[in-house]
Amino acid sequence: MTDRDTLLTVVDEALSHHWAGTPLTVPAAWTDAPLADRAAAFTHLAWQARSAEAAHPATHPASRLALAAAQEAHMWELALNAGGIPFQLRAHWLAHDPPEVQLEACARLLAAARTGVLPAAPYRCAICKAERDLHLISSVRCSGPNLEEWRCQVCAQLPLDPGDLPDNVEAIYRRHRHRSDDRHL
Repeated sequence: MTDRDTLLTVVDEALSHHWAGTPLTVPAAWTDAPLADRAAAFTHLAWQARSAEAAHPATHPASRLALAAAQEAHMWELALNAGGIPFQLRAHWLAHDPPEVQLEACARLLAAARTGVLPAAPYRCAICKAERDLHLISSVRCSGPNLEEWRCQVCAQLPLDPGDLPDNVEAIYRRHRHRSDDRHL
């Protein structure tokens, strides 16, 4: 079994756990694998999912990464007719994402390859993790999919760049977060 095949087995197990409702645990076989091997597994899965429908907004890191990879593979397929160069994601493309995000993105790509639809991201506020009164906030990016986030009523009023928060908004956010934490107890 090659290193890529070993990692694909890890992804298959992660997806099985996800469908069973078990929280994602990242095995050492994934985190200890060189980034180039993870990129090879990621490439294989992105290519398999290249025709999957993106029916849900990509609103958290793993869903955005999976969507970007599937879109990249799809665009490569369209260009392949002219060039004949095989599709490959470079390791540096994944380097800024932690291993648990990479593994979840791979599990999403595997689900997309099997079902034809990229799975929905969790419906939680990206800031305070509330699960109700959510609004989809979208911001256009130069490359890859748009940055989309679910935000609750209060957090939807916050700027997309956390560095732009005025002090009074930060105080309101802390109070809201405290109330949100109390509701979940």
